[in-house]
Amino acid sequence: MKQTTLLTVSLFTLLGISGAHAATDAHIHANTISAHNIATIQYSITQTAFTSFAGSMRGNMGAQKSRSKSINAQRDEDPKTTYGRAPMYGTAPIYGEFNDDGSAGRSGGDIYNADAALNSVWLNWQHLGDTAKFDDFSRLDTNTDIFMMGVAGGLSEFAGGLSKWGLYAGFTDGDQQNNSIAIESQGGYFGIYNGNAFGDLGLFATINGGVLNNSVDTAHGTDEFSNFWTGAAISATYDFALDGTFTIQPGIHLGYTWIRGENYTSASGDILKNDAFGMFEVAPTLRAIKHIANGWFGALNAKYVMIFDNGGDLTANNTAIATLETSHYREYGISLEKYVNNFNISANFGRRDGARDGWIGGMNIKYAF
Repeated sequence: MKQTTLLTVSLFTLLGISGAHAATDAHIHANTISAHNIATIQYSITQTAFTSFAGSMRGNMGAQKSRSKSINAQRDEDPKTTYGRAPMYGTAPIYGEFNDDGSAGRSGGDIYNADAALNSVWLNWQHLGDTAKFDDFSRLDTNTDIFMMGVAGGLSEFAGGLSKWGLYAGFTDGDQQNNSIAIESQGGYFGIYNGNAFGDLGLFATINGGVLNNSVDTAHGTDEFSNFWTGAAISATYDFALDGTFTIQPGIHLGYTWIRGENYTSASGDILKNDAFGMFEVAPTLRAIKHIANGWFGALNAKYVMIFDNGGDLTANNTAIATLETSHYREYGISLEKYVNNFNISANFGRRDGARDGWIGGMNIKYAF
């Protein structure tokens, strides 16, 4: 009986020491947690850029195609008196872009002054409220707000299609925490966008850079460090118009983000060093886009987001430490938007499952000149 009691006490003591050790070591992984947080934020930023800038490129392309087939019909129609503010000739679909994550999309209305040096301005807010899961580490409750503003130039002809350029900037604020660690993060970013439409094929690209400042609270005290990042992403989509109001749009997103790992001495006294991180993002997407009536548009969206990390090797006091690992996640969303005069107002709501588990949502306001 004494032996059994002794064994039980020893087991619980061992588990307690193990748990305490895990909590004590949490500060070591702050750089890795921040890098994966940046990769997730970066994906949302690039998707918002693609959607908010792309605007009416395909809608205008559809109008051009229809014009070449029905010149006489066009002469009898005022292109500004259709749904929203998007010209609709013949049976051309009257939609534009919707985010892969279900956030606000464009229904083609910003081509009213397509050749202007400044075509449109927009504001976007996204909230990410989810749980980040890493192997052999307690789940992190995550809340992130991403704010973004962009300006877009007019459309120009390029290789038989249409092209548009734009600039955007914004900031992000959020926190991640569990019983062992609490990280507060704030940062800003800036980027350049280019989009091209060739009939039903859309090709979009962006490059950007930013910085995320982190304050990390653990049992040892508070650590502060910053992660700089730069990245690029491309997206390709193809529109299958089932009729003039309903479209199925498959797509693929590819991205790469380089994140500088910060070297610093922790409040614990540990000398922590992280090599730079390389994050590859691959996300196949599928959207179902519907013009409901009177300038109202809706979309259902699904995607599978894969983020592959490379680099980020970690040492503590010159001793190599295994880095945290995570996996991929699925995302589903719904969006709804409406044109009001020169404004496009839209909202989105979505769900994540997998390595990221939780809810997301946001709003977009765009003014077309």
